[in-house]
Amino acid sequence: MLTGCASYKDETQALRRAWISGDDQYAAQLAAEGAADKDNGVDQIVFRLEEGAALRAAGNYTGSLIAFAEADEEMKQFDAGAEIRLAAEAGATLTNQSFLPYTGTAYDKIMLNTYQALNYLQLGNTDAARVALNRALERQREAVRINAERINAAADAARESSASAKSAYNSRYQQQGAPQNYDVDRANRDPRFQSSIASVYGYLDALKAYAPYVNPFTVYLDGVFHLATAEDLPDLERALQDFQRTASMIGPNPYLAGDEVAVHRLLSGQPMEPTTYIFFETGMAASREETRIDIPVFLFGARGVPYVGAAFPRLRPQGNYVPYLNVAAGAQQYRTATLCNMDSVIAQEFDNELPIIVTKTLISAGAKAAITYGLYEATKDQGSLGTAVLIAGAIYQAALNQADLRSWVTLPKEIQFARFPTPPSRKLTLTPPGRPEMINVTLEPGVINVIYVKSNSTTAPLRVTQFVLKFEPTTHETRLL
Repeated sequence: MLTGCASYKDETQALRRAWISGDDQYAAQLAAEGAADKDNGVDQIVFRLEEGAALRAAGNYTGSLIAFAEADEEMKQFDAGAEIRLAAEAGATLTNQSFLPYTGTAYDKIMLNTYQALNYLQLGNTDAARVALNRALERQREAVRINAERINAAADAARESSASAKSAYNSRYQQQGAPQNYDVDRANRDPRFQSSIASVYGYLDALKAYAPYVNPFTVYLDGVFHLATAEDLPDLERALQDFQRTASMIGPNPYLAGDEVAVHRLLSGQPMEPTTYIFFETGMAASREETRIDIPVFLFGARGVPYVGAAFPRLRPQGNYVPYLNVAAGAQQYRTATLCNMDSVIAQEFDNELPIIVTKTLISAGAKAAITYGLYEATKDQGSLGTAVLIAGAIYQAALNQADLRSWVTLPKEIQFARFPTPPSRKLTLTPPGRPEMINVTLEPGVINVIYVKSNSTTAPLRVTQFVLKFEPTTHETRLL
């Protein structure tokens, strides 16, 4: 029980350092080693996500696709195997949630498919990119239903535990001592516990910004893709809806206004004007850290109501990021604007997940306390054996009192964007504020060009890549009808 208890945060320290320094290739190597660790197979999916992101940042798009495909396949197997999940959940009750296989959050799955689409676009495979974008949006729609089912399952587990506790207490065995069950419902209603929960997690309201399970970046990218590759009116209608949905999430924006103008130009039979898009990923997304909250130990048959400290996860936003990017395009100057705050996306889902986290932690902490109390009650009259059991029980609870701190740490803190007419010179200059670094870019021939910029930290170098999303102008009459 005392082995293998290092948190994911501890296990990924070297990976984080490599990522912050900008050594994407080494970060990918460390992630691949973590995914291949057979003794730590429960973390395979999250390590594959880290590997896919690091390989993508390093420009290895084919390798990134392979890593993401492996993570995706593992996620699908867990989604399809309800009996596997139930067996794992039962085992985690006596350990902690970090012993469960990491099956991926909704935002993990949406960003996985979004990154796959971008990888395909940078490899020139628009058909595969279309499939990946469709899957990302489908996962956004699925997430609401899946989360509701998981909350209901956690509530059922809590009710079953509490009902079992009451039934056991009324049995002859329980009347003789050694209670075996824990009243989760009563613990969750405890005023002191609820006050602690409100105090620890009150910061989430300030972080949340979007509707549950919605990623503005994914929606906007889908719009840009369908604008550039439109073959009929439904494609243009989908692009317009995507731009309008994005505006409803992030507010009015001159870049989004330009996209709507472009759609209406095509609908009126005018060709697409040469346009350049900048996407800028900056920083690292919020990670998880551990905090302790006292929970009441409502054991049926026990005297008094002692409180024990249980480990819960909380989000910790990361600093150390470039706040925006300045872009010079001919005589014009532009600044990237926030398209998606990943901290807000993560906080929204974390808040939705919180009832499940609380219920599972209560069940697990209560079960361990019940076992320890029951064994002690059964052996307390046996001298040194009772003392040994008490000590062993305390070690057991302390060693496994850990929160699940796993999360995809190489996601960006923000994804920003800019959109503007391509300058006649086809030359751009990118400048991060407060740094002497200036990157000159010559755009490849095309009607719609995309520049993708990645910044892991304020000290890591910028990585700049580009691809063409539309090569030839298209008019309403010649193609869309």
